[in-house]
Amino acid sequence: MREYLLYVKVGDEAAHVYVTPCFTVDQMYWRERDGCRLHVIGKSPSLALAFYLRGMLNARLQGRDVGEEEIAAMREWALAHVRETNALYGREAGDMQPLRGEWFSIEVTGEDTEDSDGRQTDERADAEGKAPPSPGASLSAGALPDLRADSERLHLLLQGRALLLEELDGFLHRRGWTGSLRTECLQWLVLDGKAEWRPGIELFVRRDIWRRRLAMRCGRCGSERGIALTLCHSCGQGCAYCTTCLDMGKSKCCTPYLCVPGRRTRFRQDGAAAALQWEGRYSQMQAAAAERARRFVAASRPGPAAFLMWAVCGAGKTELLFPAIRETLADGGQVLIATPRKDVVLELAPRLQRVFPAARVIAVHGSSREKWEDADITVATTHQVMRYYQRFPLVVLDEADAFPYHNNPVLYRAVSRAVQPGGKTLYLSATPPRYLRKRLVPSAFRFPTHSATHVLLPGRYHGYPLPVPRVCTVAALDKRMRLGRAVPPLLDGVKASLAAGRQVFVFVPRVEDVPRVLQYLQARLPDHANALAGVHAADPEREQKVRLFRDRRFAVMVTTTILERGVTIPRSDVIVVGADAPVFDEASLVQIAGRVGRSADAPEGTILFIQSHRSTAPYAAIRQICRMNRLAERLREKEARSCCESRV
Repeated sequence: MREYLLYVKVGDEAAHVYVTPCFTVDQMYWRERDGCRLHVIGKSPSLALAFYLRGMLNARLQGRDVGEEEIAAMREWALAHVRETNALYGREAGDMQPLRGEWFSIEVTGEDTEDSDGRQTDERADAEGKAPPSPGASLSAGALPDLRADSERLHLLLQGRALLLEELDGFLHRRGWTGSLRTECLQWLVLDGKAEWRPGIELFVRRDIWRRRLAMRCGRCGSERGIALTLCHSCGQGCAYCTTCLDMGKSKCCTPYLCVPGRRTRFRQDGAAAALQWEGRYSQMQAAAAERARRFVAASRPGPAAFLMWAVCGAGKTELLFPAIRETLADGGQVLIATPRKDVVLELAPRLQRVFPAARVIAVHGSSREKWEDADITVATTHQVMRYYQRFPLVVLDEADAFPYHNNPVLYRAVSRAVQPGGKTLYLSATPPRYLRKRLVPSAFRFPTHSATHVLLPGRYHGYPLPVPRVCTVAALDKRMRLGRAVPPLLDGVKASLAAGRQVFVFVPRVEDVPRVLQYLQARLPDHANALAGVHAADPEREQKVRLFRDRRFAVMVTTTILERGVTIPRSDVIVVGADAPVFDEASLVQIAGRVGRSADAPEGTILFIQSHRSTAPYAAIRQICRMNRLAERLREKEARSCCESRV
């Protein structure tokens, strides 16, 4: 069982409280700082309790110097807070019973004081009941050079990472760590200001109007709502774990959570990774947008820290990133591209590797084998970004309006923590959420084409307008399909697309609708039954089916909103069945419509919204698409006039 020591360091100017799992390291560290005195408060098996007391005691000290009487008072004050915490935890625990008599325990020392040499300065410390410090292994003075060297090597490996201690062993094994005294090295880094560590679940007391209550917060994801109390045999103390980020590993009260900021140094000294091999060409609008994004990345601080690239579906957003990525790589920095969907990660990573052949590009998702590796360009799902900490000078957030990132404070926090201090965040979206427009677009009502914090690209790369959807209302749509009756708009639309040699996305609002609509179409279109398939997020064959659809092995794909973005199928049409369902809001329908007409050789296509009753979202999506088409046309006319004037 781990134990954590709580002590006060008193220097020439101020006193501060520290928590350590290996007190010998702290003694060796402070030995080099003349005038430090270390006063031990006590030790506890509960990391969360130790950090809670540290925070309360530091708030009490407020950085001032203290004497012996104040130290004794702090020990009594710590005991009083432990008793209160026991009572509050017991109230929340309900019928659960503690494993060892009390939910929390702390072993407070006598009135002993230790100097930075670790020598007792009060002889009463040897008396019975005056427990000496015990956490951590005993180290000799000769171990100091090795400890420093191993700590620096460990720091190089951990820069920009945020890991639970239970993840650390596997990480270090994969990275070839051969040093010893891992915990001691980590504590040295913490004392040196190069790393931070805290409990996986933090305790604090919330004081309401009528009473006090014990509150908990996940140190990794920041969630307070998803905390579950548990009987923990690891620490034997009051414990809890976070259910919100449980898929990333169990964050508990007794699990140390390590955050190591990245250095603002060049990742590569030669800048070779910045070599761009792309044979495409920008339109005039694209070139202007890409240059504005590059200037934002290249600008030194102070200046805007966030920039929105508002570009319609099919505008070539990935290609528009190339200059900004090259700018960062040329400066020796690393780039993170965070996207909500694993499918998009798997598509983006090879595309970027082709155009930046000298760079190392990795794809990081839940089942990825590359999640612990370093790279010039990291393409990751937003959940995996939780494992990075102040690492990247440029973070690109793709599809900021998409599930699960949109309206998710946990993922907001993860993305913001991945940016180095002074770094830049670049948002990409065809349908930016209102809060982002309000923050970065000076006047959303007039749709300005650019500012210091945004650029608007209303036209597609090939210059053709966005196909405009049609809306069709079919009364009792669900009942008709359930009874196997004909739904002419759906059946005629699919037949027309197949006859023209085109593929069809059929979007449905719910997972259970996928097999129902698929069976309906197979029964009504028996000649094409083998060319129809269905897919949803939990489908174990999801990746294979999407790949077969890309390869034109399937002609019709019945799907939920998992394919509403990030998937490009040339010569495809779209039909939305149940467009009045709440899941299909304006932004979702705009994204779905954006699947059509993305290639230059087939810029047109059919988009059909089928609803059972009149809904506002389909018509709002149509208005937005038409507005962007009009704005793109005005910009093209302006460009044409400029070209004519320049020739004259």
